[in-house]
Amino acid sequence: MATNPRMEQYREKIAAFSDREKWMILVTGFVLIVGILDFFVIQPLRDQRAVLEQQTISVRNQQANFAEQQTDLLAQIQSDPAMNLEQRIEGLEKAINNKENELKEYTQSLVSPVEMTEMLHSLLTERKGLKLIELENLKVTPLLEDKGSKKDDQQTPDFGLYRHPVRLVFEGNFSDTLEYLQKLEQLPNKFYWHRFDYQVLEYPKAQVSINIYTLSTQQWWIGDHES
Repeated sequence: MATNPRMEQYREKIAAFSDREKWMILVTGFVLIVGILDFFVIQPLRDQRAVLEQQTISVRNQQANFAEQQTDLLAQIQSDPAMNLEQRIEGLEKAINNKENELKEYTQSLVSPVEMTEMLHSLLTERKGLKLIELENLKVTPLLEDKGSKKDDQQTPDFGLYRHPVRLVFEGNFSDTLEYLQKLEQLPNKFYWHRFDYQVLEYPKAQVSINIYTLSTQQWWIGDHES
């Protein structure tokens, strides 16, 4: 097999380096790889997540307003039983239903929890240079925790946004990993990044661990809860 003369020159130059110089080249290469991933992939995702958090805070505040209206309405029922409550109750229920529909429409642009695991696995198997180590559904949690709520307080309406997270661990080289991440970002149905870890095992092979999540109005993974 013919060899590339330029590649042979590079190999001879590298072979002439001392062990200390080779080690410095390896460390510098690793830092550059992590820096490229952070600048072109991770940082834009952090910005995207910050926008999402602001949007969900606004939704949460609106939910709290609905709960306050319910509390006021119950107080008026107790103080004035003769008032026309049926019309007011109907209006409040309509407002709550409208808000729930808005949340469902908001999640339609995101990949569904059912499809997310299959999507990650399918794209990974397309890359022969990547080896799947672990793919796990993590615990579903509310996107915004209501830390100030108490068991005896008036409950808020039973709808909201829930985070459905998945942890993916695989092995492969830098170019295959970068192409895989870019393909994930190009998918029409979006998701959100929570954690990314890239560790070189034995150059050029590295182990990559990513935690991603999608949003849904469903509080459980399909099959995890009997309603």
